[in-house]
Amino acid sequence: MEEIVYKKIEAYLSGSMSTEDAKHFETEIASQPELKEEVALYKSMNHHLTETSYEDDSLSGIAYKKELESYIQSDEGEAIKKKLLKVKEDYHTTSEKEKPKSRSLYYILSAAAAVILLFGVLFTGNSNESLYTDYYQASDLPSFTNRSDEASLLSKGSTAFKEDNLDTSLTSFQEYIRTEKEVDPLVYVYTGLIYSEKENLEKAIEQFDLLESAQSLDRSRALWYKALTYLKFDKVTEAKVMLTSILEDPSNYKYAEAKELLEKL
Repeated sequence: MEEIVYKKIEAYLSGSMSTEDAKHFETEIASQPELKEEVALYKSMNHHLTETSYEDDSLSGIAYKKELESYIQSDEGEAIKKKLLKVKEDYHTTSEKEKPKSRSLYYILSAAAAVILLFGVLFTGNSNESLYTDYYQASDLPSFTNRSDEASLLSKGSTAFKEDNLDTSLTSFQEYIRTEKEVDPLVYVYTGLIYSEKENLEKAIEQFDLLESAQSLDRSRALWYKALTYLKFDKVTEAKVMLTSILEDPSNYKYAEAKELLEKL
């Protein structure tokens, strides 16, 4: 597509085009499928490359990463990926004399290269956050079959947790721990995960330590949840230590998953 068309696209999307010219350009877009595709491509690149920095580690940045990963895996994202790869291929097969000199078209090609690089990072690497998401399964959370008031507190706590009502969940579990003489150690799975969600790594690990020190067949669960929690907090070395400990005994909880996850770190 000619360079002048890219300049029009840039002016149109940036709002610097006059009202009359914008209306005329919209008529062109409606009647030319190729132009419509180019406008959509340019708009998508602008949105996904400039709205938020991919290196942002704040909560909003993490949310953006998840949104971007989801977008990339969508049908629209896949189509754009193919288009960008073609742009890149065409650019590299063009002679130096024929390559564009304008800033606007250069930006298009640079953006294409940046997005292609981003695709490569997301599809060939595993971020700690994404690995945590992949291996944490809510369906693995323990269920409680006790009775009377004890069952009421445990049920209330686990239900509140699944509804993301962390404060109510933590209060219920703490009341259960305080009032019961014989505590089901699996309750520490929940309290550990609650503190993890509250971004309190130290308290989360303390809870899993309580499970690990309990005389229970489920104590090896603590190693798995500590590994996932360390991973969530980007403590890869500590996560590897926990996973290695799991692999010391094939009967340990999540033995196969631990082996698989360790190979990805």
